[in-house]
Amino acid sequence: MFDEIRAFAKALLPTRNFGSARSTGWKFIKTFAAGVTDNHAHISAASKDANPGTASGTALDGWIDVFAPGGNRKRKGATPARKTNAGRVRGNTGSPISYGELLVHRPSGLRYQIGETTTMPVAEFQDVDIIAIDTGSQTRLAKGEVLEFLSTPAGLQKEVELQLALDENGFDSEQDGAASNRLLDAIREPQAGGNQADYVAWSEALDTIDSAYCYPCRAGVATVDVVALHAGAGSARSLSDGERAELLAVLQDLAPITPAAPGGALRVLKTIATGVGTEVLIVPDGAPQNAFDWEDIAGSPPVVLTWVAGTRTMTFPIPRPPTMKAGDRIVIRGLASSQQGEPIFIESLSGSSAIVLQAEPVIAPAPGDQIYAGGPLTAAIRDALIGHINGETVYLGATGPVPASTAAASGLSLVNLPVLARGMGPANPGGRYGAWAGGLFRSTIAQIVMSTRGVRNHSIAAPLTDQEAIDYEFPLDYQVQLNVFSFVLVRRSI
Repeated sequence: MFDEIRAFAKALLPTRNFGSARSTGWKFIKTFAAGVTDNHAHISAASKDANPGTASGTALDGWIDVFAPGGNRKRKGATPARKTNAGRVRGNTGSPISYGELLVHRPSGLRYQIGETTTMPVAEFQDVDIIAIDTGSQTRLAKGEVLEFLSTPAGLQKEVELQLALDENGFDSEQDGAASNRLLDAIREPQAGGNQADYVAWSEALDTIDSAYCYPCRAGVATVDVVALHAGAGSARSLSDGERAELLAVLQDLAPITPAAPGGALRVLKTIATGVGTEVLIVPDGAPQNAFDWEDIAGSPPVVLTWVAGTRTMTFPIPRPPTMKAGDRIVIRGLASSQQGEPIFIESLSGSSAIVLQAEPVIAPAPGDQIYAGGPLTAAIRDALIGHINGETVYLGATGPVPASTAAASGLSLVNLPVLARGMGPANPGGRYGAWAGGLFRSTIAQIVMSTRGVRNHSIAAPLTDQEAIDYEFPLDYQVQLNVFSFVLVRRSI
């Protein structure tokens, strides 16, 4: 704006000094340009807020109030943190561990509960799901923190140590992107006394539910099946038996009498988490900033000979690639172990055929696993693919795909960004029950990969075909399959 106004001023008043920094003319134009720019920004913001599809902040809340009578789609409040298999319970073999047993974190006073029902095995310890009772980001605890039973059950020890960080859910409030999506859903299909959209809205109105899906007439005429999921990764998205019972009670209070009656045809289905793997080979566009960190050896990638967890030292049977150096990234292709494909930085080199990693891989490497180069494109593509598989909406940002969780962590507003891919939901073969994707499709993988700035081309090594989740038939129709990620590997095409 400053350059444009200065050009006009110089054309109209060629003898005046508008070019010298800090001159009177320069200062006037600078001030005027600031005011004009601010006014344009205000007009642009007001225009976006006047449209429910682009509104954000308090304007978005106002639109939600208009289109959400009864509060079913109001912005959600703070949510409790949770994690599957996060807390290690110790005790006597055969001692019961019950869903809902109360725990407390003594340093903070925050309350938690056991998220499943199980029995202490012969090993005398059991890793169980942990769910916060209090809400907000304060409930996210680090690995190693200790919880205590409020009233220690018989046969169990008082302390429960976290083996994994409680880093799923635990938000202070619903982000604009998620709230906007629910608002637009309400506009597309308003409430109608028990239609498909109503069951979704009633379920998603609960702070602990991230997404819900309704299966009308799945088990016959006048039947309604519902699947609800948490935010998070993998099997942690699934509701426990106790949580499904709680949701069913809520829906029975709101639903029409026929499906909601005792013994009626309203069910909250169990989800069977099934891992699917993704391996993508990419060709960068040749720009130096998009190049992989080191040169893969075509047809002969380095192979793990030994892995020492204590020193984080990985040894190869032959000298390591000459272009590999400290600070570079690697990704591990699991042939002898179940690797997840995360990029890991090299801390230092050791001898002629070993490297020391900055951090331990999520799963310990095994002899025979293959090593490939990582690079600046690796994490961005991988994070977007994992976000999609975990049920997150993936948006098209300035440089490529942006999963909703990444935007929430960085404070990026998603309301005005186009949607690149909706999050993956439970089984929905052929789109029989609605518009959501009930599987991992190669076309979606390609769309996410090729929207990344710096990618020239790609190929998909896994999955070889679209992975539709299973919609189980009677007598197993009380459940549906939920595809979750087992690994996502992004490497160079060589």
